[in-house]
Amino acid sequence: MSNTTTTRSNTSRTQYMTALRSKIQEMSSPKGSQRQDDERYWKPDLDKAGTGSAIIRFLPAKADEGFPFVQLWTHGFQGPTGKWFIDNCPTSIEEDCPVCKANTELWNTGSEAKKKTASSRKRKLNYISNVLIVNDPKHPENNGKVFLYKYGKKIFEKIKDLIDPPAEFADMASVDPFDMAEGANFKLRIVRVDNFPNYDKSSFDNPTAIGDADRIAEVESQLIPLTELLDKKHFKSFEDLKKRFDQTTGGAVGDEDPAAEPEATADDKPPFDTDDDAPVVKPKPKATSKNVAAKATAAASVDEDDDFLAKAQRLANNTAD
Repeated sequence: MSNTTTTRSNTSRTQYMTALRSKIQEMSSPKGSQRQDDERYWKPDLDKAGTGSAIIRFLPAKADEGFPFVQLWTHGFQGPTGKWFIDNCPTSIEEDCPVCKANTELWNTGSEAKKKTASSRKRKLNYISNVLIVNDPKHPENNGKVFLYKYGKKIFEKIKDLIDPPAEFADMASVDPFDMAEGANFKLRIVRVDNFPNYDKSSFDNPTAIGDADRIAEVESQLIPLTELLDKKHFKSFEDLKKRFDQTTGGAVGDEDPAAEPEATADDKPPFDTDDDAPVVKPKPKATSKNVAAKATAAASVDEDDDFLAKAQRLANNTAD
């Protein structure tokens, strides 16, 4: 049988878990995001209240790939022109990004106003893994199928804690959630808190196999290559991104007041709706001391979101110039 998960010896399993812990720790220190533009991706269907649930199983990488996840970055923000900049950040593949470059320059000025502008435009972190859909209540036709799943820091931290338990839980056994024979199902629960998706109620179940050896082999045959997601074709050139960035900011990359954005119009709507894992979008009120403070709080919350502008990424290339 070709399944590396079930045939791995005790020695190689120990080595693999050591490497996996090291990779988890490395990637926990932010250093990538992929457009969800094809049917390989799955995401939970949320109701009007912004809640949703499902049971999924994180899966290992294909036999010729190293780790069961890739780390990707995106930028998503509205500029003072009212236009939106939503795209993959080339730092995901260790190339220069004009937005990150501009943000660094703004931050280094020491100006609090310019630091706010940089923070409002900073990159957002995501991860992508193969998952088996165990139970999708709203779309049972997905059950038993393998998809790509994009998730963020909160879910990644839950994975990390299962693989490398915190010091206060030193007696807790380490579990590889990506293992098809000895891993654990993930009970995904999303609720909306203060207009943002919250994943705190999500948790891993007790370890269990996804099925017998034949079922494991069948699922393994459906695994989707992850390294392709970091192919250079998914990232625009520095020049193209710079052009779009200038159009979004109007050439003003730091002198404008980040709170004094234009009021929203029908043409200013971002390419996502209120059922996505993004804040509910309402017309922007004129800047006041109260809503400036509220904006600062909301911006901080967005940085902790798991799936930032997921639908927007699918439509990034279709936004008007």
